Amino acid sequence: MSARSHLVSSLRIRGPLPLGLRPGLRAGVLFMCSLLVIGAAVAVSANVSDHLAAAAIDEAVGSTEAVVRGFVDPMIGSGGLAKLTSGEAVAIDDELERLVASGKILRIKVWAADGTVIASDLPALRGRRFEVDEDLADVMHGDVVTGITDADDEENVFEHGLADRFLEMYLPIRVPGQADPVGVYEIYQDAAPIEAQIDQTRRDVLVIVGSMGAVLLVLLFAAFSGASRLLARQNRDLRRSEERFRSLVQNSIDVQLIVNADGTITYESAAVERVLGYRAEERIGRNALDILHPDDRPWAQQMMTDVARLPASQVAAEVRVRHADGSWLVIEAVAKNLLDDPAVGGIVVNYRDVTGRKSLEDELKRQAFHDSLTGLANRALFADRLQHAISRAERSPTGLAVLFLDLDDFKTVNDSLGHSEGDLLLVAVADRLRASLRASDTIARMGGDEFAILIEDPVDGETPMDVGRRMLARLEPPFVHSGKELFVRASIGIATTRSRDHTADEVLRNADVAMYTAKTNGKNRLEVFEPGMHTAALTRLALKGDLERALERGEFTLVYQPIVRLAGGRLSGVEALLRWQHRDRGTVGPTEFIPVAEETGVILPLGRWVLERACTQAAAWNAISPHPITMSVNVSGRQLQHPAFAADVAAVLTSTGLAPQLLTLELTESVLMQDAEAATALLVELKSLGVRLAIDDFGTGYSSLNYLRRFPIDELKIDRSFVASLDDGPTQSAVVLSILRLGETLRLETVAEGIEEASQLAALRDLGADLGQGYLFARPLDAVAVTDLIVADAPLCEPAPTGEPAPRAGIAEPPAARHIA
Repeated sequence: MSARSHLVSSLRIRGPLPLGLRPGLRAGVLFMCSLLVIGAAVAVSANVSDHLAAAAIDEAVGSTEAVVRGFVDPMIGSGGLAKLTSGEAVAIDDELERLVASGKILRIKVWAADGTVIASDLPALRGRRFEVDEDLADVMHGDVVTGITDADDEENVFEHGLADRFLEMYLPIRVPGQADPVGVYEIYQDAAPIEAQIDQTRRDVLVIVGSMGAVLLVLLFAAFSGASRLLARQNRDLRRSEERFRSLVQNSIDVQLIVNADGTITYESAAVERVLGYRAEERIGRNALDILHPDDRPWAQQMMTDVARLPASQVAAEVRVRHADGSWLVIEAVAKNLLDDPAVGGIVVNYRDVTGRKSLEDELKRQAFHDSLTGLANRALFADRLQHAISRAERSPTGLAVLFLDLDDFKTVNDSLGHSEGDLLLVAVADRLRASLRASDTIARMGGDEFAILIEDPVDGETPMDVGRRMLARLEPPFVHSGKELFVRASIGIATTRSRDHTADEVLRNADVAMYTAKTNGKNRLEVFEPGMHTAALTRLALKGDLERALERGEFTLVYQPIVRLAGGRLSGVEALLRWQHRDRGTVGPTEFIPVAEETGVILPLGRWVLERACTQAAAWNAISPHPITMSVNVSGRQLQHPAFAADVAAVLTSTGLAPQLLTLELTESVLMQDAEAATALLVELKSLGVRLAIDDFGTGYSSLNYLRRFPIDELKIDRSFVASLDDGPTQSAVVLSILRLGETLRLETVAEGIEEASQLAALRDLGADLGQGYLFARPLDAVAVTDLIVADAPLCEPAPTGEPAPRAGIAEPPAARHIA
C-alpha cells in the first residue's frame, strides 16, 4: 500500500484528528521533510560537482594530449627517446617552450623510463635524473594519471609561483613496434578555472535543489492540509462514478451478461431488449444457449465449458442467435471467466449485434471473387476453382475443359457508343452465355471482353466443341439496344486436361493461345489447343514487335490487282494490296500480319500510309491513261472507328490531287454491321467527299437488305467463294445471279472476285456481270508493271464474242501462290 493510500485509510478509520494535535503533526512532518530536502540538495550538489570535475579533467586531458601528441610525437619518431640525437633533443625542447609560451600549459617535461628528464621547457630540468615515483611508474605501464595538487607541495618545487593549484597530467609516450611506453609526458595546467567552475556549479545546484525542496514543502503542506477535504470529495466522486457506471451499463449499445458455469443467466443489462427484443428480467434464470442457432449450439457449449475450466480465461466468437421476432442475428461475443471473483461470481459475456457488418463482409467477399459488372466469377475465383478441378481431374473419366472466349472487335462498340453502352452490352452477352451453360459449369469474366468457362463431367455425348458451338449460336441473334441492332461475334479457344501435372495458369494459357489462333483464322470460330499453337503464339508475339518498326524501316510495299471490264477485257481500275517484306522472315502474308496490326493499333498509321501511297500512284496513272483508272483501297474496322478517318481521307485527296470519284473504299459486311447506325453516319460523311464505297466479300456476312438500302454504297464485290463454285451446278450460279440482280435493283456496280478459270469468266458474262478481277487476268503487279499495262492499253482477255464466249487465260498464276490483303 502506498503512503497516500495508507493515509487515506487512516483518515477514513480514525476520523478527524483533534485540533490540538494538528499543528504538531504538521510541524513534525515539515521538519522531517526539510531535513530530507537539505540532505538531498547537499548530496546532489556534491555528486554533480564530482561528475563535472571528472568531465572537465577529461576534456582538459583530451585537448592537451591532442596538442602534445600532434606537435611532439612526430619529433620523437619511431626510434624512441633512447635514439634521439642532440639536435633532435634541442628541437623538442624548443617545441616544448613554444607550447608553454602559448599560455595553456604551465610546465611540460619528457621523462625516460629511468627517471631522466629528456626534455623540458625549463632548461634547469633537462638531463637531470630523479627517483621514479608511483605516478611515473603507473604511466610506464600504459595508464594515464591525472590529479589536482597545491603549488606548495614538495613535488612541485620547480613549479612554485606558476599557479596556486595545478592540474597534473601524466601521459605515456608510445612508438610503433613497441608494446610498452618508452617515456612519459608530465604536463602542468592551472587548475583554478576548473575549480572555479566546479564551485560555481555546486552553489547553483544547491540553490536550485533547495528552492525546489522549498516549493515541494509548500506543496506538501497544502496537500496535507487539504487531505480531509480531498477524501470527502473522493467519496462523493466514488458514489457518482458508481451511478455513472450503472447508467452506462444500462444504456450501452453492448449487452453485458453474467452466467453460471452451466450457462444460467444471473444478470443481463437492459440493452438486451434493444438488441434481441427480450426483457432483461425475463431472461434471468434461463440458459443463455437456448436462443443460439442449432448449428452453433454444440460448439458454443464446448467453448463455455472450456472457459469455465480455466480461471481468468477469455474467448471471443461469432454466433447466430434468434431475435424475439424470430429472425436470426449474428452477434460478436467475448466471454471471460470471473467465477473466482467474489464481486462477480460468474462468466461475464459482452456481446453486440454485428449482423450488418457480417452482411457487408460477405458482400465484400462476393465482390472480391465476382465481377462487379456482370455478377460472374472473376479471374481469382475461376483460377481457384480450376485448380481444384485439376486436382480432381485424374479421378474423372472425362477430365475437364476450359473455354476461353473473346468478343471479336468489341472495341468498336466502346469507341462508337461509349463505354457505358459497351458495359450494358457485356451484361447482355454474359446473360446469354450463362443461359447456355449448366448450373454446375463455372463462367467467369476475365477482364474486358474476355470470358472463361470451366466444364467438368460433361453430359453424355457432349464435347467441349459442342458447348463452344452452342455458345456461338447463342450470340448469333442481334442485341437490340435503344432501337439499335448490335451484332456480337466471338472467338473461342478450348484447352482440356486430365493430368494433375498441369497448373491452372497453364491450362488458361493454352485456352488463350487457342483463342488467338481462332482470331487469326478468321474470328467467329473456335479452336482446340494443340502444342504447336504455343510456338505460333510466341511467333505472333515477336511479330507484334517487328510490326511496329516495319513501317519506319520501309518494309511495306503495295502491289495492285487489276480490275477488268468483263465484256471487253480492258483495265478499269486496280485494288491496292499490302505486302510486308520482313528483313528476317521474308514475305509475310496479309492474313498473318493484318489481324496483328488491327489488334495493336498499328493499322491506323499503316492504313494512312497505304491510302497516301495508293492515291499518289492513282493520280500518276490517271495523268497518262487514256481513260479513268479507279483505285480500290481496303479499310479495316479500326480505321472506320477512328473519329478522324473521314478527315484523313479528305486530306489525302487534297494532297495527292486525285479526283474523289476515282477512289473506292472497300469495307466488309462484318465491319459495317457491328454498329450499323454509326457506320451509316460515317459512310454518309465519306460519301460527301465524293469517293466511292464498296462492300467487300459480299455474301459471306450477315447484312440485311434493310441496312443495305440505307448504306450509301456504290459497289458490291462478290466473294471469291461464290465464283469458285460456279462450276458446281445451277444452284451456285443462281446465288451469283441473285447478287447481280440485287445490284441492278439497288443500282450498284458488281465486281466478281477470284476469277481464275475461263469457264468462270464465261459463266459470269452469261449472268451479266460487269467487272471482275482474278488471276485469269493478272496476278498482283508492282507499279511499273501496271504502268506498262496502262500505256499498252490492251485487253487482258479476249473480248466477249457475240455468240458463245471463249475467253483466254491471261497472265494468271496458280491459286496456291496468291496472297490477299
